[in-house]
Amino acid sequence: MRFFTPWGLLALLAVPVIILMYLLKQKYKETKVPSLYLWKKAIPESKAQEPWQKLRKNILLFLQIAAAAVLAIALGGPYIMGKSQVVDYVLALDCSVSMQATDVEGSRFLAAKKDMLRMVEEAAPQSSFSLVLLQDEPALLLSGTQEKQEVLRCIQEAEATDGGVAWDKAKEILSAERDVLGGEILMFSDNYGSLGDLPVQEQIYNKGGNNSALSMLSYAQQENGLSVLTRLENWGVGGEEKTVTLYADGMVFDTKSYTLARGDSVDVTFRGVPKDTKSIMVRLFPEDDLQADNMRYEGVSSASSEKVLLITENNLFLEKVFSLIDNVELYKTTPEKATEASGYGLYIYDGCLPEKLPQDGFVLLFQPAANDYVAMSAQKDITATARTLENTGLTDISSISFEVSKANPIQASWGKPLIRAGEDVLAVFGEYQGRKMAIFGFDLHDSDLPLNGGFPILIYRLAEWYFPGGEAALMQQQAGGTISFSLRPETQKAWVITPQENKILIAPPFPALPFSQTQKTGFYSLVEEDGSEHQTTQIFGMNPKVVGESDLSLQGEKTDSEGAQVKTIRAGKPLRNLLLLLLCMILMIEWWVNCHEH
Repeated sequence: MRFFTPWGLLALLAVPVIILMYLLKQKYKETKVPSLYLWKKAIPESKAQEPWQKLRKNILLFLQIAAAAVLAIALGGPYIMGKSQVVDYVLALDCSVSMQATDVEGSRFLAAKKDMLRMVEEAAPQSSFSLVLLQDEPALLLSGTQEKQEVLRCIQEAEATDGGVAWDKAKEILSAERDVLGGEILMFSDNYGSLGDLPVQEQIYNKGGNNSALSMLSYAQQENGLSVLTRLENWGVGGEEKTVTLYADGMVFDTKSYTLARGDSVDVTFRGVPKDTKSIMVRLFPEDDLQADNMRYEGVSSASSEKVLLITENNLFLEKVFSLIDNVELYKTTPEKATEASGYGLYIYDGCLPEKLPQDGFVLLFQPAANDYVAMSAQKDITATARTLENTGLTDISSISFEVSKANPIQASWGKPLIRAGEDVLAVFGEYQGRKMAIFGFDLHDSDLPLNGGFPILIYRLAEWYFPGGEAALMQQQAGGTISFSLRPETQKAWVITPQENKILIAPPFPALPFSQTQKTGFYSLVEEDGSEHQTTQIFGMNPKVVGESDLSLQGEKTDSEGAQVKTIRAGKPLRNLLLLLLCMILMIEWWVNCHEH
């Protein structure tokens, strides 16, 4: 016999303590008596109370020693080696927003966690566990561990998000863990069939809750103020009156009521919202089984223009196309006068390049001289048709083609190819040392690109890339997603403030780090600080996922899956429960003997 916790045997120290208590007896106090008739009987009784006398046979003593010994051995965790059959588990917990529904006692998520905790506690000691949280970015928290306490701790700390689940990614992770562990996938969710044909045991929590949702929120600038639009959808019991309330900067602006049948929706419009409003929120009353989708949030962008400086001798193509772009203030100068230019968001150098670029702003170069930013080949004749590439991230430009007579092919490890002619790359764009930069290796006058209908589209999309619209680019954000911020050229430090008032630094370093801590809905703030410590703040809203989540009815059908894969291992079989049962029997006998002696 071996022991899991040998330190428990220290409880055997109770045995000599019991014996000592039987050796030490109280003496009778000295007492005057009127007669010595009973003296002979009193002597044996007095001797029986003397300490340190020889132990006599006493069944209570032996029972108490036996109880102490059994308890000590049980605390030591005794076991014997033998063969055991155990099952390993890949546990998957659905953390999507629909799991917050309260049609199950507490909530679907809390009920799932409760059952998962009980399952882990009751599993065989030698079982291994992997734990995957199913969310927009599925997270593998544990892989093949036998530490039950660690598994229980991770389950207890898990929280439901306001987003959804990337089921394709989840399926890949769960399948890989199952192959490695050779165990059974147990998923705790609220719908059947989410993992497709992957063999999985599904524990479902869904009683078809009653729910209505606000599925969108947007606004438009009008002469008399903002016009706000939201959509109310009913996924629950029909015929109930629902009230939609609009809050402008936290204050109630207006309220409207509707009665919808199940499956119906209605667009709700609020007009005349003050133009200086910084944030808007809509809220649905009364509350239903899923509260997360009863509110939506949006920051209001402030219209601002970007200053662009065109440095050229005379390029009417660039001057015309940039002057047509909204929110762009175009300024023009010659190379001789631009040596100390500053204060612009974008500098366009056409056929020229200063010895030192301005400290602020982004850069767009057309046929620059040799420089340190890209490797430029010698100018050559271009016979192949030039084409914009696919998968650049710029929309609506993949079909643009044109002819170029001559160009300097370029290469840049930091940039993404934008235009290619045959094997030659003629334009690249990307971020170089934290600054957005695009470089064209040819003169526009040596091509028919300015005469092509795709030219203004290309320049417009590049302008969008340089200046993605500030707060407008942060509209309609969904919880659980990742945001890539495009910071102002003059920004030296930037951070995000969450609804919980947490401050998260995103820059430096530059470019700004993607922001992924978006699991909770509410108002977020992007704060940018320039070299003079002047700060600009953009408010943006993070909203719950509605599609596929707000309909709380049970989806899919239960299917039969393979049974658990049982494995036989040589492991210790614990004896603690058997010893504790023996201890109870000894204590009951000791109690019975003690009662009969008195």
